[in-house]
Amino acid sequence: MQSLSVLVFLSLLQGCVDTQPFILMSDLSNPPQSQSPAVASVAVTSSRSEGVEFRLSDYQWQHRILLVFAPATASSDYRQQMQIWQSDQAGVEDRDLKLVEVLGTGESQVEGQSISAASVDVLRQQFGVSVEEFAVILVGKDGTEKQRSQAPMNLAMLYRAIDAMPMRQQEMRSRP
Repeated sequence: MQSLSVLVFLSLLQGCVDTQPFILMSDLSNPPQSQSPAVASVAVTSSRSEGVEFRLSDYQWQHRILLVFAPATASSDYRQQMQIWQSDQAGVEDRDLKLVEVLGTGESQVEGQSISAASVDVLRQQFGVSVEEFAVILVGKDGTEKQRSQAPMNLAMLYRAIDAMPMRQQEMRSRP
């Protein structure tokens, strides 16, 4: 029983940084009788809802960030921006772009991982975007805001802004 408790604890810790889904005790073909599936499920859910801490500084000088603020995933602007984002993954990757979804309701994410509510609050405060607003903000590798839009931003406009940046010009010259 003690080793199972340690495994559950380690899984919970790993869940804060791992994108792999948890295996709930109820998902096991023969769950140990000494562990209550309901307890394991509640602990996992609690851990996942907290999310990872997101800091722009962790991406500085490595990636450009596209922050998409929306009231919810049901927002038509949000849905349109996600379709635009998915339309050219090669161009997005070539420009070292990472998407951060900051939602008023629902699960805010970066790279498929949930972001903590505290991190969402910091981003909203830092960029002055309320829970009810839609906004798309491009953050450069230097960590500063480069472009902002209150409507979905098409990739051509985004790429023009990025490709005009001195750091991007240097990247294009140095890549084969």
